[in-house]
Parts: sequence; structure tokens; C-alpha cells
Amino acid sequence: MFLAVSIVCDDYFLPSLEIISDSLGLSQDVAGATFMAAGSSAPELVTAFLGVFVTKGDIGVSTILGSAIYNLLGICAACGLLSSVVSRLSCWPLFRDCFAYTISAGAVLGMIIDNKVYWYECASLLLIYGVYILVLCFDIKINRYIMKQFSPCCNCLEVTGDEAEHQPLIGWKETGPLIRRHSRADSGIFQDESDYSHLSMSLHGLDTISEGPPSVFTVPEADLKRILWVLSLPIILLLYLTTPDCRRQFWKNWFMLTFLMAALWIAAFTYVLVWMVTIVGETLKIPETVMGLTLLAAGTSMPDTVASVLVARKGRGDMAMSNIVGSNVFDLLCLGLPWFIKTAFVDTSGPVEVNSSGLTYTAISLICSVAFIFLAVHLNGWKLNRKLGAVCLVMYLGFVVLSILYELGIIGNNPLGLCGN
Repeated sequence: MFLAVSIVCDDYFLPSLEIISDSLGLSQDVAGATFMAAGSSAPELVTAFLGVFVTKGDIGVSTILGSAIYNLLGICAACGLLSSVVSRLSCWPLFRDCFAYTISAGAVLGMIIDNKVYWYECASLLLIYGVYILVLCFDIKINRYIMKQFSPCCNCLEVTGDEAEHQPLIGWKETGPLIRRHSRADSGIFQDESDYSHLSMSLHGLDTISEGPPSVFTVPEADLKRILWVLSLPIILLLYLTTPDCRRQFWKNWFMLTFLMAALWIAAFTYVLVWMVTIVGETLKIPETVMGLTLLAAGTSMPDTVASVLVARKGRGDMAMSNIVGSNVFDLLCLGLPWFIKTAFVDTSGPVEVNSSGLTYTAISLICSVAFIFLAVHLNGWKLNRKLGAVCLVMYLGFVVLSILYELGIIGNNPLGLCGN
């Protein structure tokens, strides 16, 4: 299932995202915070609807805390440690997404503090997400205004002429065109230190591009890749028969169908993955609270991890970071939407009952993790590299250990740790 998520992200999901961003004129950070976050967070949306309408479950502190901390620190650690390309990060996208997530997390925590969620509270949560999308629509104008106001006192917002001059209007890679960034080139703070050569647009290169990517049924030459190809052949065949490959000229105009089908397969593969992880946890007698903070948190966020690592390897640090934080903001929509449908249309007799145990610790942990990721990037010189990945990994392990100790009642006075099961 790990291999299946990787294949569907690399061959279908990310190529469709590139064409969508190119068609709408989106920058890499806006694309990561919207379409990429929505597609890779499809499992969370499905899980939220199942929890509200099928299993009638609530949201435990371990689920919120585990997924949020893993998305912020765990995925950032994976991007830094598993990518050999050093990506240059921009100040405004990270600040924008971190600020939006802090407000959204505060709104959710304020909603569930009395263990009840009403329809107007759910509507306010959806309104906050709508404002976030509206800010993204006017991101360029807001970005320029912020730069004009704060560039004299903040070095990370300074614009150098050399960086603006070296912005390419369009780049090419092996399988097709890179995202255009006409508007971002004018702003000057989005540096693309990717592994694409600006001088590769030769006649031979254009001929190679027009032919499209190699066939998915081409047997790799390396022994290890050949073994993985044989193991993943059923998945490759299934995706080939059900999802149009928008990298090819014939299916290029079907990119929205590719995006939707890829998101659907990501949700399906993650469902099976989480089910397998749950069976492993029950077999090894791992407590549910520990599972929620570790294995289940990593399992449900696996599409975000794979997608972020893949784009980080291509030098698109802003897209990776915006997907990391934007996915958390979208996850809050995953909570608000099913709650709103149930309280406003399905069961209007009363509010949704939730469990808000450990609320104070959750709020402190989320705020600390957001503040830490922003501060760590700033102290690291706005670079996404292995040094930042190692620091985030250490901090993530520290958060997980403290959270597990709190959930089990070893530290603090959490009543959940006193239960028999």
C-alpha cells in the first residue's frame, strides 16, 4: 500500500496538479495549499464522514494531536532527510499558512471546549476556511503589500534584482512543461532552485518532450527497480485502466478527471493502509492512544508525506511546505463539513457530542509546533535541507514521547490514563 500511494502520487496526482496550476496561473505555494492539500487529504475527509454518519464516533485528542504534529514536524523531517536537493523557502507563504492554521486550530478548540458542537459553530469554521481561500485568490496583491510594508525591517522579504532577473518564464523537465510563474517572477521572492536546467530546451529536448513519458509497462534495467516493478505491476495495471494519464498528449485535457480519480485512489489505498496498521497495533497489543499518536497518525498522512517528499526532491520547497500546513487547514474543513451537514440538515434536534479531554495540552502542543516550525526555518536561513529535517525529527520524537506519557497518565492528570482499557 505504501508503494501504491507512491505510484498514484508520482504518476497521476502530481502531474495533474502541475497542469491545473499551469491552467489557473497558480504559484507553487498556492497550488500546494489548495489542490494538493485537498487531494492528499482525501482520506481524512472520508474518515471524518464515516466517523460522523457511520461509526458515530468522536474526535479524540490523540487523533487531532497525532495528525497535526506529524503533518507539521514529521513530514517536514521526511522532506529534509529524504531529499538530496536543497530548496529555498519563501517567508510569506509559510507565514500565511501558519497564521491561518493557528486561527483555525483556535476556532476548533473553542468549539469543542464544552463537548458540544452546534450548527452555527460549524458554519463559522467553514467561513474561516472560505476566508483562507479568498486570501489565496488575492495572494499576489497581499504579498506585494506585505513586502512593501515589512521589507525594511525583515531581511527574508528583501528583493534582490539578480533573483528577479533569473526567474524563468517557463521551464521544462523530462515529462512536460513546468508551472508558469509570471506573477511570482515579478514579486522576486520565490526562488526556484530546482534541478531543471534552463538550457535544456534544445531541439532534441523538445522532440523528447513531445513523445510523452515512457510507458508504465517498460521494465526497468536496475535489479531493485525491476523487483519493485514486478511487485507493483497489478497496481500499475489497475491505475492504467481506471485513471487517464494526463502526461500524455491524448489525455492532456482530461487533467481534472485525473486529479479526481487520483484523489479517489489515494483515499482507497490509505483506507486499506490504515486498516492494516490497526490490525498490526492490535496484534502487538499497542494501546489505542499510542496508536493514534504514532502509527495511525503517520498512516492517514501518508499521501501528504509521499506528495511532499516527491515535490521537495524536485526543488519545490514552497509547494511542499504549503502542502504540509495547508493539509492541516483542510483537515479542519474535514471536521466542520460533516458536523455542519449533520447538525443543519440530518439531525437538527441537538448538537454533536464530542470528547475534548486534554484540550489544554492539545492547544499548547499545536501552537508550539507551529511556532517551532516557523522559527526553525528562519534560523536555518530559509532552506529546506537535511539539517532542518534532522531538527524536526528530534522535535517530533520529543512531542510524541511527551504526548504518549500524557495520554497514558504518567505525566499530568489526564483521566484517560486511568481507564481499564
